[in-house]
Amino acid sequence: MAVKNMGWYFKDIRKFELVEGEIPSPGEDEVVIEVMYAGICGSDLHAYTGEHPLVKPGKILGHEFVGKIFKKGRNVEELQEGDWVVVEPSLTCGKCYNCVHGRYNICRELDVIGCTKTNGGFQKYVVVPANKVYKIEGLPPKRAVLTEPFAVGIHGVRRSSFKPGDEALVIGCGPIGAFVTIFLYLSGARKIIAVDPIEERLIKIKKLCPGVITVKPDSLDLKSFSQEGPDVVFECVGSDDSINFAIKNARKGTDIILLGVPRSVTRAELIFVQDGELNLKGSLMYTRDDFLIAMDLLKKNDVDYDSIITNVFAFEDLPKAFEYALNNKSKVLKVLLKIGDLEGKN
Repeated sequence: MAVKNMGWYFKDIRKFELVEGEIPSPGEDEVVIEVMYAGICGSDLHAYTGEHPLVKPGKILGHEFVGKIFKKGRNVEELQEGDWVVVEPSLTCGKCYNCVHGRYNICRELDVIGCTKTNGGFQKYVVVPANKVYKIEGLPPKRAVLTEPFAVGIHGVRRSSFKPGDEALVIGCGPIGAFVTIFLYLSGARKIIAVDPIEERLIKIKKLCPGVITVKPDSLDLKSFSQEGPDVVFECVGSDDSINFAIKNARKGTDIILLGVPRSVTRAELIFVQDGELNLKGSLMYTRDDFLIAMDLLKKNDVDYDSIITNVFAFEDLPKAFEYALNNKSKVLKVLLKIGDLEGKN
């Protein structure tokens, strides 16, 4: 019996449909990946509930995934069938101003695998450009799934004015907030205060990064910082309340890096951005350098990265995994789907 491709099609709000199709064939510069693990991102959850302004039904989601090369195009030389790889999911034109100047993450025609137009990793087999694939030698496949969200956090810190010895405020301790905190921690921050209303997430951050100060929003005291407030603020939620909390607690003249995805129309109190000469900067995805830094750090054991993965669901239980992640925020940090046959790998 011929092997078929199976995927979870995002049909409508809070509705997936398991679909069957042929295994795709790679183009000359492409590879077909047999997906092994895929992560469920906060943006996937927002799309699932109809809250994401850019990601809509009508595709197979999944932009955090790891697998092995099943087949490669004839022009692909540096990758071999059987190689274990992780995918950088950004597809770009390569011609616009930002692509030419090294900021392809904000390409004029950016397409994100599993988010915007192209089907993603919540399927057994997926075809991707070979130049968006990285071999994960020395990195366990399950941990390698964290590369993409870690790169998001790294890019946010690198977008900021942060330098070693600075004091930072991180708002939101979900996966992105956790990775921002970890990168600040490993980069020589003098003090980090992480804020989240969920106690279990604060406990997790303390275990990941000993010495980080964790508080709930109503307990933040700016006197805890040395210089009238944080040197830089990282907003990792995207809600109106969280954005306004960042604006309220930023020291005048400093950076606020917006990593969370806000609504199309927000209640952000921009008067205080103008009044305080705050530098409100967006941070979108990552570039190759961020991805490579993430992979390098994940190979080390400076932080208990594996503990960030709190749940692993079987491929056939994808709808259950989404509902569990939505309804158990105090218990989950990163939820994975086990999609393929790992052959003894973990």
